[in-house]
Parts: sequence; structure tokens; C-alpha cells
Amino acid sequence: MDPSSAPDIVMLDLARMTWTFLWLSLICVGGGLGVVPELERQVVDRHQWVSAREFLDGYTLSQLTPGPSMLVAVFVGYRAHGLAGALLACTAMFLPVSILTAMIARHWETLRERPWALAAERALAPIGIGLMAAGVYTLARSGVQDWATGALALLAAVVLYGRWLPPIALMLAAGFVGWLAGL
Repeated sequence: MDPSSAPDIVMLDLARMTWTFLWLSLICVGGGLGVVPELERQVVDRHQWVSAREFLDGYTLSQLTPGPSMLVAVFVGYRAHGLAGALLACTAMFLPVSILTAMIARHWETLRERPWALAAERALAPIGIGLMAAGVYTLARSGVQDWATGALALLAAVVLYGRWLPPIALMLAAGFVGWLAGL
């Protein structure tokens, strides 16, 4: 393989992307939000498939869809390599963890009575909470740039806490306010 030719470089990067999303899918303890810090580090800092702003926008768009939050992987794959990148990123992000979850769920009701399974279940809960907090921190660090975006984020948190608007309506309203304010 001649690494200097463009098709080979693209294939190598697609393989790298597939591998990256594959192992990221297997560390999604606590859900997709838990893997956001490492996902951002990989796709923005390490491989530069998207910019920090594109990552944040892609994550926000993935929240508007009815699917899981890790649809941001499809966005990243598409931005980096078009349809082929989107398909590979989607497959790598969702297929392994779906198979693993199906295998574990099939036997979990009988296994969860065992002490080791109960201990594992209890241990994963705080780990998942910590990883989700890290994900929220990562997204807030990228999204809050000044007092205006901080105020908007704080207002959104209050509205979410009060459950005065559904999250999707809040996201659309905040996006509209941000657009009006030129944020």
C-alpha cells in the first residue's frame, strides 16, 4: 500500500475512524453522555475530523433527533468522509454495544441475583454518574464562551429543572434566542 496516494489515505482514515468509534462504543458506561469528553478529545483534538464548534453543534443536533445522543458520531463521520464516513461511524458506534447489551440483557435477570453481579451493578452507578458529569462539563466548557452564553445556559438549566418546557422546545427556543443575539 502506498500511503502517499489519496485513496489510501482516505481508507486509512476511515479505518482509523471505525476503530475509534468502535472502542468508544464499548466504554459508554452510563450512556452516551459519559463518553463525550473522550469522544471530543478523539474527534476534535487528536484526529481533527471536526472543529470544537462543529462537535458542539453536531451534539446539539443529535439531541434534536429521536435517536440516541451518540448520533453525533454519524455527524462526525459525515463531516469527515461523507456518506461512507457516516455509515462506518454509525455502525462502529452502535453495533458492538448493541450486540453486547443484547447478550447481557438476555441473561441479566438470572445473573443479577449473584453477589458479583450486584456488586458490579452498584459500582457502575456512581461511575456512570461521574462520567455523565464529565460529559456535561465538557459540553458546557465548549458552549459557554462569555456572560451571554453563560446566562443563556443558566436560564436553560432553570427551565429544565422546573420542567416548564420540554427539552426539545427549550433547545429550539435557546437556539432562536442565540441566533437573535448573534451568539
